[in-house]
Amino acid sequence: MRRNHTRRRQRKPVELLLVPMIDIFVVLVTFLLMTAVFSRITILELDLPSSASKAVTTPAFRLEVIVRQQGLELTNGSALIARIPNLDGEYDLKSLSTLALSLKRDYPDASAASVLLEPEIEYDHLIQVMDAIRTAEPPAAEPPPAEPIEVAKLAAARPRIALFTDIAVGDAP
Repeated sequence: MRRNHTRRRQRKPVELLLVPMIDIFVVLVTFLLMTAVFSRITILELDLPSSASKAVTTPAFRLEVIVRQQGLELTNGSALIARIPNLDGEYDLKSLSTLALSLKRDYPDASAASVLLEPEIEYDHLIQVMDAIRTAEPPAAEPPPAEPIEVAKLAAARPRIALFTDIAVGDAP
């Protein structure tokens, strides 16, 4: 019995091997970076319309788009320019973009616009209206091609026109 005690091995202190764990983390980080979707974030600077008079001269024309449940109203701040009723329960953004393009031709120096919302209007509608008055496609001079074209090539062939880029957001009257 005494023999067994003497033959017993001496225990070595336990070592923690970090190399396999580092290898796993390197593979995990590489995998996450390769599969990550890098989205483009666009930041648009907005102004809040103020009712107080300022010392700054006001532009000759300022487009106001009032988003209502029934449709869209375009004004110049005091006079009604046009009413665009909803089509099939949706806002007619194509007509809005066409009217904004027409107004930009009439007032080429104007770049200010206000989007005024009624309560209970969804945020997505605000973004769509802002996009419709901010830029527009130029009118088509030639008929569309008969063969299919990729969307990226079509967008590169027809650049968008900047319309009313200084947008303020507020509550509808």
